[in-house]
Amino acid sequence: MSVKHNTIVIERKFNADLRRTFAAWRETEALAKWYLPGDATWSSQFHEHDFRVGGRKHLSFGPKGEEPYSEDCRYEDIIENERIVFTMTVLQGSKALSASLITAEFASVGSQTQITMTEQMAALDGLDSSDERTAGWHEVFDRLGPFLSTA
Repeated sequence: MSVKHNTIVIERKFNADLRRTFAAWRETEALAKWYLPGDATWSSQFHEHDFRVGGRKHLSFGPKGEEPYSEDCRYEDIIENERIVFTMTVLQGSKALSASLITAEFASVGSQTQITMTEQMAALDGLDSSDERTAGWHEVFDRLGPFLSTA
């Protein structure tokens, strides 16, 4: 049994205004279109998304035909168009891989929006890593850009 603590910080700018960018996180239908790590062989299913302080986000995702991962989140703090703070546990089947505190901060930069995402991660028993999580966040943000340009 082991725990490895890591902090991941990712900053990305998107060619969309602040309100539209924040709405992509708030609205379940929008979130389901871009919030997915992995390549074209991966899919996701949202089971719950209650975007309010104390609300829950629960989804399953992963490569088709393999045991899915699940993400179970609780929204801890939401300031419209400024910040979202949530806790997140990632599991594969019933096995917990990691537990995290995530803060997404939103700022207008001219006609663009910058998101600074900070994840404080506890990787459990060597089953997850900050390198894998960082790659997953980049895949998620790589989907957000095109989504915002077509939304």
